[in-house]
Amino acid sequence: RAVTLQLDALWGTGAVPTRVGNEARAAVEEFFPPSHGLAVFYSTGMEAVEFALRVARQVTGKKGVVGFNGCMHGKSMATARLGWPNALATLPDFHSLPYLPERSEGEILESVRSTLATESIAAVFLEPLLGSRGGYIPSRPFAEQVSSLCAERGSLLIVDEIFTGFFRTGSPFLHRELGLTPDIVLIGKAMGNGFPVSGVVVDRRHPIAGSMLPGSTFAGNPLAASAVLATLREMRAHDMPAKVHRIEEVILAGLNGLTELGVALRGKGALWILELPTSMRVRDVMAHILQHGVIMSPTANYIRLLPSATITIEHLTDACRIIREACRAQRDIGR
Repeated sequence: RAVTLQLDALWGTGAVPTRVGNEARAAVEEFFPPSHGLAVFYSTGMEAVEFALRVARQVTGKKGVVGFNGCMHGKSMATARLGWPNALATLPDFHSLPYLPERSEGEILESVRSTLATESIAAVFLEPLLGSRGGYIPSRPFAEQVSSLCAERGSLLIVDEIFTGFFRTGSPFLHRELGLTPDIVLIGKAMGNGFPVSGVVVDRRHPIAGSMLPGSTFAGNPLAASAVLATLREMRAHDMPAKVHRIEEVILAGLNGLTELGVALRGKGALWILELPTSMRVRDVMAHILQHGVIMSPTANYIRLLPSATITIEHLTDACRIIREACRAQRDIGR
């Protein structure tokens, strides 16, 4: 409704500030400590990551960037290189380090330590939950040590909460549960309730300069701002942690039995990843689930369950039943 009303009033102003834009900015900043402010809105997560790269390089005067294998930060040539093999471009200053579950946290920390020791790294990007690769969440001691290493070496810590932020995992932001105070936090997705909008929240110690090229054609447009403002107001009006905790309880009760089929379940709150065994074909499991009225998100041999905070317990319970039946059907076919 908020977007429809805004569309009838004003939908694009370029770089000219608007009242709804200012109100949306204030609503976002209410979720952060006074030390951090919203630098800019964007339309996609990829744009937000690209801007964070520019901020980090200019603030530190360094070019190197560290990401971790399997973390998803976007699909441009640069952002994809942070966590995935990229045959389209050679980017020598980008370092994608081994990560969970291929390496232990101790081994990963040694890789981070040795890479930062080169004194050439502008930033380390961290996804607090692997949303595209298994649902793994690092331990708090690990996250805190990564943060300490960044501080020691003058590298910025950039936490990508585009997928996990704004109560998706239960708390406003997962990085706080990991004991982190990042230099930059990337936000999006739930913030606009499905409308394409993202943002970059930056520690105020790092001033934003025009040479960092903030903004884009549709960045912070009134439609996006109205979606953000209305969504965050709704979040404030409800007990979101309680809602998401109840969703987690239902999912755990409904899907934990899948372990006996060789299906691993990882995640938190309203963000869960099912890792299927090689004996099950993701395509066939997904076809069964979709035929029975449940929409999920597949990637590689993983299936993501991302229920809305407004889902009814009855619908969620029924969805879990359909998922169980789909996995059992595939198990029986594979015998």
